[in-house]
Amino acid sequence: MKRRSIALLTLFMASSFVLGACNSGEKEPPASNEQSQSEDKEDSKLKETLKASEPSKIPEVAKKRDDTLVVGTVDPSGKFCPIYSDTTYDQRVCELLFNGLISNDEKGNPIPDVAESWEISEDEKTYTFKLKKGIKFSNGEELTAKDVAFTYTAICDPKYDGARTDAVEKLLGYEEYRNGDAKTVEGIKIIDDYNISFTLKEIKASGIYDFGYGIMPKSVYNFEKGNIQVLKDKFLQPIGSGPYKFVEFKQGQYVSFEKNPEFFKGEPKIPKIIMKVTNAKTNIQELQSGNVDMDSIPANKQNIQMLQSAGFLNIQLYTQNSYGYLGYNTRDPKFEDKRVRQALTYAIDREGFLNNYYQGYATISNTHCSPVSWAYPDESKLNPYKYDPEKAKELLDEAGWKLNETTKIREKDGVPLEIRWMTYTESKYVESLIPIIKENWEAIGVKVTPELMDFGTLSEKVHTKHDFDVYNMAWNLSIDPDPSGIFSAAQDSAGGFNGPGWHPQESEELIQKGLATTNQEERKKIYQEWNELVNDELPYTFLGSNKECVAVSSRVKGLELSAYINWTANIHEVELVTP
Repeated sequence: MKRRSIALLTLFMASSFVLGACNSGEKEPPASNEQSQSEDKEDSKLKETLKASEPSKIPEVAKKRDDTLVVGTVDPSGKFCPIYSDTTYDQRVCELLFNGLISNDEKGNPIPDVAESWEISEDEKTYTFKLKKGIKFSNGEELTAKDVAFTYTAICDPKYDGARTDAVEKLLGYEEYRNGDAKTVEGIKIIDDYNISFTLKEIKASGIYDFGYGIMPKSVYNFEKGNIQVLKDKFLQPIGSGPYKFVEFKQGQYVSFEKNPEFFKGEPKIPKIIMKVTNAKTNIQELQSGNVDMDSIPANKQNIQMLQSAGFLNIQLYTQNSYGYLGYNTRDPKFEDKRVRQALTYAIDREGFLNNYYQGYATISNTHCSPVSWAYPDESKLNPYKYDPEKAKELLDEAGWKLNETTKIREKDGVPLEIRWMTYTESKYVESLIPIIKENWEAIGVKVTPELMDFGTLSEKVHTKHDFDVYNMAWNLSIDPDPSGIFSAAQDSAGGFNGPGWHPQESEELIQKGLATTNQEERKKIYQEWNELVNDELPYTFLGSNKECVAVSSRVKGLELSAYINWTANIHEVELVTP
């Protein structure tokens, strides 16, 4: 979850950063957020809309709610801060409340947001932004360069323990500020109230996407260096310049918002928004009844038929910049040997699972890249890890894990191959995956015990405490294909996104090479090599990439979604109209 991270994670981000995690109840596997750059690949094969057959058949309960848009969501954790949000759901909250210097268009290209324009120096190390004048935070104060500098300096703080450090770690003076006595970050220069520059120590090809994080008002969040807890204490008192203002958060129930009439892009047309927590058992019924106007539903034939039967729901289907995965704790001796990770991957009938669950709306993933990205690798150079239990057994034997004929569990040096698999509750995806994993792994002599918990707890165990054997999540990837926001050594820290702790020297070198040139063809070759490496090493068992299926009431007008455009992107232009 970074540059818009992401994933996520399956924690999250969606503009141009990384995020954390998605969800369950299907909303698919919890996703994290990251973000990346794209070519002109968003065509009819990647996106389609199934129009409502009876658009006027809107339930009365929805018609009476003529000033409020209700959006189904997985339960946000409450980290409503643009530099700390680490799940897709917290990120969506932040996107309603905050704006970054840049945003992105449908193809993933950077476009101005708070910035009116920007220039990149000839040596490609200095980014100079000219801010739009008159932008107001929701408390009435004007947004200026001091607020931008404060936001990025906060990420550099010695006590900062979020996952956004890859956005600042190449800044000139970052190390001196974070680890030394410097009182400011040398690379951040306030020129005047409406102009600011950022200077890097070296070229970073994806650098422009680091400037999509929401800007926080210094007067509200200000703290002395090293006392970032002051900022964290305001997670549930967010103040930004976004189209909406925060009203209330009820854990497990909803987050509510009211429009910001002074929003600099124009007063939002919808007075109120509620992000309502839904789950796999009820989300389709909530849409059909009109209690929810929009929600993400797992894409399969049965679900789509149920949604279409309502008559008034439009269905937007598009290829996501994301994938689901199982992550291995490579710090654990059980998973140090890549042959064990490869064996566990060969042993899973991924195709059977995806066909059963998504019914043609998903494809197997074999590396960390989405088909919508310009860096998508040549699949012929990747190991497809087709379902092969015998190959899995051979690899485990080679790695020294021999079958105990009495217990039927493999052992090495007297230690049984027993795996604690941490996953999340309220998810049909997980409910479908558990019996397949148990059956497939136990068939090769591996004992697996699923441990279910809420997604927030899972995220903490994986990304903060590193207390797991195996876990599953999903990533919403960043627009630029640079994988450093997830797989760099710097992300192998408390709060970072490198849950598996995988960052061999070869990976680090390729990541740096990919960032050191702005030539896209050169970068593509570098990322091909990196994707081949991660495909061989397998810190993850890559499960699959599915189509996103978003059901939207016909009373919602002006909402167009795609891989790089989510529902918050132009929310101020969306309106409620009864057909």
